[in-house]
Amino acid sequence: MPAIDSHPDGVAVWIDLSSTEPDRAATFYGDLFGWDRTEPDEQMGGYSQFTHQDKLVAGLGPKQSPDVPDFWCTYFQTPDIEATVKQVSTSGGSVFVPPMEIPGQGTMAIVMDPGSDPGANGGHNGHGAVFGFWEPREHRGFQLYMEAGAPCYFELLTTDFAKAVDFYPAATGRQIVTLSDTDEFRYAQLSLPDTAPGEGYAGIMDGSGFLPAEVPSHWSIYIGVADADATATRVGELGGTVVDAPTDTPYGRLATISDPWGAQIKLQQVP
Repeated sequence: MPAIDSHPDGVAVWIDLSSTEPDRAATFYGDLFGWDRTEPDEQMGGYSQFTHQDKLVAGLGPKQSPDVPDFWCTYFQTPDIEATVKQVSTSGGSVFVPPMEIPGQGTMAIVMDPGSDPGANGGHNGHGAVFGFWEPREHRGFQLYMEAGAPCYFELLTTDFAKAVDFYPAATGRQIVTLSDTDEFRYAQLSLPDTAPGEGYAGIMDGSGFLPAEVPSHWSIYIGVADADATATRVGELGGTVVDAPTDTPYGRLATISDPWGAQIKLQQVP
């Protein structure tokens, strides 16, 4: 497919991995997804980028604190990051990294959504989901989408569904479409204009009934693969872990994996 050269405001446009061992992680994901890696930029703390078919798909950097687990972060595009970060605070979220300009590339911020009240939902710790915002200049996000080797979907598993469906439209400017609202299954989507329900680019799932108490709300990233079963098998061969084995769903064959350092990402089989 042709490279994507821009994204609408309010949608997820970039993902990156904070890794304990970036060089070994680059080898792991390169072998798994067929990704190549650009040279680390020492002026940017060793940050590098993954490419697939010579198109940008993700970022990779060394973990900044030993107290923070390895994790994949999702970034949403904003036309005004200063105003967006203020809105995050107004809406009950927290700002971890205030707007920081990456010369010539754009401006980033790392924030956390409101999360649940501590002690609610069966003892959840109250931590919200961490994610980022990106105001682009030259760097306009991933250049492939919805194909093998590229991001396909983004999904929030939240311990406070009601807060999440209030917070994210305010923070991203995107409309929420509720697909199910029962005690058994609560699910909504952040949708693009002129798309039907069920065709949104990011989901919000109520996880309060099944997330372990020690697991906070979190965003998951789905990467497209041609064969979920073969990819899952390869994960084990490369030293990673299959957290949820490939399963057929109405949205394709899905799986959850972990790299050898604990960062989780999901697989979505695509045509």
